[in-house]
Amino acid sequence: MSESGAGDPPKSGGASLHELARDWVTLWQSELAALAADREAQESWQAMVALWAGAAGAMLNGVSAASRQGDGAERRTRSAAPPGTTPAAAAPDPRDAEIERLVGRVAELERRLVELERGELERRRDRGSRRRA
Repeated sequence: MSESGAGDPPKSGGASLHELARDWVTLWQSELAALAADREAQESWQAMVALWAGAAGAMLNGVSAASRQGDGAERRTRSAAPPGTTPAAAAPDPRDAEIERLVGRVAELERRLVELERGELERRRDRGSRRRA
């Protein structure tokens, strides 16, 4: 028998179970940190939670509708069940402000283009009417 202390974990293949557990926890902490920073993973989780919330809302509406089945008069006086829960809002993205700025700029350029085209048409009409006169 070995002379290890009662509180020491047994050695296995050169590494103690304590060291293996510590390495395993460190590995998962780094994986979860990377997952938390991944935008696509966040969007996927938000979509999944929104689906779960919608399913839970539908089940609650079904339960409340089933409980109202008993008395017809009471059912007529109650208002309609509220719609399902709305999905959680997406996390703010710093690129959204830039996208909005660009959308506004494109709309402004389109408006200016329409004005320029109108002005060109008017100039052509003016030139045509002067030539005929």
